[in-house]
Amino acid sequence: MSAIRPRGQAKLAGGHVAAIVVLVDLLVCAVLLLASVGVIGTEPTTRAEETAAWQSAGQLYFGWLVVGATSLALLRMPKALLAHVSTMLLSPITLFVLLLLLSSGLG
Repeated sequence: MSAIRPRGQAKLAGGHVAAIVVLVDLLVCAVLLLASVGVIGTEPTTRAEETAAWQSAGQLYFGWLVVGATSLALLRMPKALLAHVSTMLLSPITLFVLLLLLSSGLG
């Protein structure tokens, strides 16, 4: 068996892995945003609870970003790494704008 063959197969699978990474990242960002504003779980009623919810969501977000980037870099999956970092940086902005548009349209 040639040493080039598994590497070529890994390159072909890189696009599929990147697509899965994007979908999972979008799901994680959406859940964290919804949990931080109280749609999922308990709704923060005081300013201290609201601050704690945002801080814990932020810690989980940055943990997911760092662990995912480190894992994909160690696994040498550059397409998935680029997809992960770009999705994690762009999706919170997009989800927040979408949430603002939905709340202003319903109000």
